[in-house]
Amino acid sequence: MNHHTKNHHAFRGLLQSEDGVITRVLKAGRRKIVFETAFGLRGPLAGLLKEQPEHLLFSERSRIARLGVQIESAPAVEARAVNGRAVLTLEASSVIPGYPGLDELKDFFSPGLQVGRLVYCDPEALLSSEEVLEAVERSELKLPASAAISSDGSVVIAPHKIACRLKQPLTKDVLGRILLREDGREVLNRYQVRHPVPAVAIAPGEGLVTTCSMYLNEHFVVLQSGFSLGRNLAATVLDPIKTRGIRIYLEIINQSEHPIVNPLITAKIYRAARRDPAANGHRPKPQQRLSYGKLAGMGRRFRKLKRSNCHFIDRPIAVVPNGSGGASRAEVFLNGPEAPCDITHAMCALARRDFSSQSTCAHVYATHRLRDAFPNGPATLLARYFPNLIEHRDLINLTCDGKVDALCFLEPSSEHGPFLSQMDHNRLQEYHAFGLDVYWVCGLNRRLMVHTMRDGMGYFVAPERLADFHKSMLFAFYGSNQRLSRKGEARLGELLDALIAFWGKSIGIVTGGGSGVMEQANRLARQRGILSGANFLEITDQSMTTDVDFCQMFQSTCRHSRQKWFEIASFPIFNVGGLGSLEELGITLCNMKLSIIEPVPVILFDTENSGAFWHGIQQQVAEMVRQSRAPAWAADSIVITADPQTVIRTYRERLQLF
Repeated sequence: MNHHTKNHHAFRGLLQSEDGVITRVLKAGRRKIVFETAFGLRGPLAGLLKEQPEHLLFSERSRIARLGVQIESAPAVEARAVNGRAVLTLEASSVIPGYPGLDELKDFFSPGLQVGRLVYCDPEALLSSEEVLEAVERSELKLPASAAISSDGSVVIAPHKIACRLKQPLTKDVLGRILLREDGREVLNRYQVRHPVPAVAIAPGEGLVTTCSMYLNEHFVVLQSGFSLGRNLAATVLDPIKTRGIRIYLEIINQSEHPIVNPLITAKIYRAARRDPAANGHRPKPQQRLSYGKLAGMGRRFRKLKRSNCHFIDRPIAVVPNGSGGASRAEVFLNGPEAPCDITHAMCALARRDFSSQSTCAHVYATHRLRDAFPNGPATLLARYFPNLIEHRDLINLTCDGKVDALCFLEPSSEHGPFLSQMDHNRLQEYHAFGLDVYWVCGLNRRLMVHTMRDGMGYFVAPERLADFHKSMLFAFYGSNQRLSRKGEARLGELLDALIAFWGKSIGIVTGGGSGVMEQANRLARQRGILSGANFLEITDQSMTTDVDFCQMFQSTCRHSRQKWFEIASFPIFNVGGLGSLEELGITLCNMKLSIIEPVPVILFDTENSGAFWHGIQQQVAEMVRQSRAPAWAADSIVITADPQTVIRTYRERLQLF
């Protein structure tokens, strides 16, 4: 299988291994499980393991630590190098009462379980106290408001007055979902509930899961174990990809003989290493040898071809050899039966939807004719349309056989133009899983867009903004398809300026991609050099903005599932809008209630400064809270303002930032 793992952490310069996987269990007792773990080494890590093992740190997987399990590792200097992997002995023990013990977990601590990573902590990248302060002042780093910076650059952190507890015992099935599924962390979020407490108190020999707020950009944080006022479990590395929220978990145990009230955790901050494009797992082959212009030219060649024998639709595919001049040497394959077909369009459509062995349709897809089309190794395929189900099956087989390493397509759909179905989105995720790079020859902005995954959602991104896409903190900007007044647009620009001043330039917005407020926001974002993105929806009453660095496309039947793609954003901001914005606000609040997304401030920005646009919402939610039909925090989360500085003050105070 032509599978490769894409390392998005490399965009922030974080030198770390692949997920360490248990290879052999050495001992499984009631108190300890001892096992060997193999870590795949990326880029320079193999050399660093040999030359500087003392600076390699094991960081436990967060979801395991949040289940009260401590995994201790032998020093990296004891690691064995085996076939490009580092093999270490690790030891797991259950240390926080109230969470599943090893008797319940031991079946999962078996070969194949991912337990954590090895991270390189470059001593030359360690920030001094002055450098920490400078990073904070430049908005490159957001620390908790409780943080104190020591003279040696160490940061002392007091967690939120929050205790995270399980709302019900976890069954074996739920534990399996948490530990084994890709979305296990999100599953755990729904069971591990945060409770405000007057003080974080930990009795001797016990532990507690709590939280803090932190936002990292070009840095990563290493929590220090063994501090006298609390010891954090081995989930010690906070990376710049995931550390951008109010729900940064700390798993603290008290190994002293005395109670600890309001524990303190020390941390060191490192500057990210220089980014190594070769280590990020993205293979930008098509844009190295093929441009938007060349691929669009192939589209014109498609249109000049003699029609295939299928009179229903033409779905040609070109095999573009790797190497220079590939487009000129491309061979085109047509779909359809061998002989001309004379049945009606309706009968053709019916027959091609019948996938049984009794189907009378003689149609053959072009992908089925590609088996012998790769004499010189893997190639890039250029399809007129994004693959359908049958073409998808053929492409997966060709990818597994090492014949295809990239797919480019000109149009998303033969029936819906630039919009993708839910099944299409599922296919994109499968291409990602099988290591097939996918590119869209996007006529919308006349750019070659590469498909990539972030936080479980797939987007098409301009290759030159790929690193920015993976490292930027995003805001969901909702709003009407009606344009703002000149003053309203100016106020929207002031809001963006305030966000940039507070959060720095590594931010972006994602809108619905339509006209009106959405188009204005996208254009203003591009003008300021921050990321501009959109989740386009197939509707008839608005145009599509072209000012996008990243985007995704949805057919009208995907209207509600499309909302999940907005979860890529850390914060929602609702500008003046209509019924669509009202629906999106309701989904956002409901997702917070269900712990699908973090309960962050929900900004209702009165962009036109009308004075009363959003107040009815506030009154309605308050009444729901009064009648116990909504949680109390829902009313507190809503902030209505027309002042950009009030938005910033809300973030600083509500998120408890330094």
